[in-house]
Formats: sequence, structure tokens, C-alpha cells
Amino acid sequence: MTFLCLICVTSLWGVVLTAKIQSYNVALLNLIDHYEEREPYVIQTMQNADYDVMCLSEVWYGNDVDRIRQTLDSSVSVFTAPLYQETMLWGWANAPPCHRAAKTVACIFYHCASLTSKAELTNCSVGCGMMGESQACISCLTVSGKGAFRCFDYLKREAMNVPGVVLLSKRKISSAKAVFFEPNVKQILRRAYLEVEIEGVGTVLCSHTASNIGEQYYEPNLLHVYSSWEEQNLADSRKLTDAARLATKPLIMGDLNTSPSIPAHNVTGDFEGAYNFFLSEGFASPYVALVGKCTYCLTNPLMHGWTHSHVLDHIFVRDHTVLGAKRLYVENITGHNFPMSDHYGIEVEVGN
Repeated sequence: MTFLCLICVTSLWGVVLTAKIQSYNVALLNLIDHYEEREPYVIQTMQNADYDVMCLSEVWYGNDVDRIRQTLDSSVSVFTAPLYQETMLWGWANAPPCHRAAKTVACIFYHCASLTSKAELTNCSVGCGMMGESQACISCLTVSGKGAFRCFDYLKREAMNVPGVVLLSKRKISSAKAVFFEPNVKQILRRAYLEVEIEGVGTVLCSHTASNIGEQYYEPNLLHVYSSWEEQNLADSRKLTDAARLATKPLIMGDLNTSPSIPAHNVTGDFEGAYNFFLSEGFASPYVALVGKCTYCLTNPLMHGWTHSHVLDHIFVRDHTVLGAKRLYVENITGHNFPMSDHYGIEVEVGN
């Protein structure tokens, strides 16, 4: 009897005090190949995956957010920043993101579409008046590329999840808020973090920080603030640790676009100063310490335009007991020669 009770208590103890934390950039945008084929598999995975908390990056389109909400069990909380929904008919009906931007978009397609450099394309689009359009339209054009017809789709008339981050939790959420790194500033890629208090886990900060998208810095309305993408990324990282400073058992997670150098696994450093900054603030990266394999890899057939493999996806922990870490979602979709995303996911299991 005593032995059976001990087993029972031990099992309950494990359920209450351990949590599987995952981070996954799912690349649900038209700029990444095979978006239409990948999207249902991503959502099905969210439904069946074994996690307690998951931070998703690059879920930009409102319809994808809606499908996630509709597909997941009611026991899973889905939290995002408020979606940006354009309206028409004096606010009586929803509208597509760029329904007022026909002249601007015509200029972009006529003058800019042939440009291959991201900096040149952005600067040309700015010259056509892109930054005068709504943030929903700017974000839609940025992440859709040649699929920009979606930004005018009067059948979908969808909203935009401007920062692209989504937090899923099977544990009770006591409070949640979304914070933009640059308040009230229109951006081609507007960044934010979700700050969520989760029962039995702690304070979770889910984010997607500024990425390395070229040597030239071209965020139009921040040229007077930052001189490089790396500088912006480090500033984003500082704001995350500032938010976590007074938090109990904080976790900072997401595609944080900073990678250490790990020669043993052919991982090249990128924006490494931000990674070292998190460590200097008392955070640890269990995935890097225990696994260290790339999450953004040259061997992934969906990855384009990069010349090295990196660990860009992180779950930084402080004041947690780490029980394990692993890489996830590396397999190709059944019947296809590509996985669900150009990133792989990671998991860290913690005990409180």
C-alpha cells in the first residue's frame, strides 16, 4: 500500500512540477516556398503536439490565426497581439489589408517588382508611398512578396497579426499583454513580444526579434534610431531582459535571430552579441548547452539566401530546473521532400 501511494504521489508530482516548453518558427508566409501545402500540416501539428507552452513565430495572416483557434482544443489558450483589421463601408464591413492602397501597389509593381535586393525593393516601395499606407497593408506586402494579391482579396478580407507571434498554453494564463518594441512607429517588419504569466511555469516572453536581412539597414522610420539590423536586434534583446528583470522564473523564447558559434555542429555565429547579452543577464540556453544543432540549417530545402547554419531559435531560462532539451519537427511532410518550415523547432523541459 505504501509503495503504491509513493508511485501515485511521484506521478502527481511530475505532472504538477514539469513543463514542456517549445519554440517554433513555422514560416506561414507566402515568401517561403510551399506555403499552401505546409499550412494544414503546421496546424495539425499544433493540435497533436505534446507541449505545455509553445511560442510560434511567423504566423502573420489573420486567417491562419483563426484556423489555429478553431482547430485547437478549447483547453489550449491562444494569445496574440490585437489583430489589425481594415474596414470599409464606414466601418460596417471588414476589408482586405490593402483595399485603399491600389495606387501605391500599382507603383510598386510597375517600378520595383524587378528589383532583387531587399534594400532596393524596400527603398523603391517607400518611394511609391508604402509607408503612408496602413500597418496592416505594409505588413501584408512585406511578408507576401509575389503573393501580394492576398492583400487585396475581398473574399478573405483577413486581418494581419502584425508581429507574427502566437503563444499557445495548456496551462492556466493569469495575465497576458502584447508590447511593441517601437510604439506607434510604422515599420516594414514591426516587432513585439507577448508577456504571459502561466501557472506552474512563470513569466513567458514570446518574441521574434529583428533579423539579419542584409548589410544595409533600411527600416524607413527607424533610420534615426539604429544604424544596423544587429543594433536593432540587440536593442530588442535588452527590452526583453528589462521586461523579465522583476519577473518570477522568466523564460525568453522565440526566433530571437541571434546565434552562438558551435564548431562541433557546424553552427556559425550571427548577431552573437545579443546571445552573449542574454547570458550576461543571468539566462541560460539549455538547448545550446545540451543539443547545439542548427535550427536554421543549410540542409533544410526551404532555406534560401543564407550561407551558413545557425541556432536562431531559443528558450532562455532563469531560475528553472532544466530536465532536458531536444530539436523537433525536422522530418519531411509525408509525400513531400520538405519539412513544415524553414526552421526546426526546439523543446526545453523544466521543473519548478
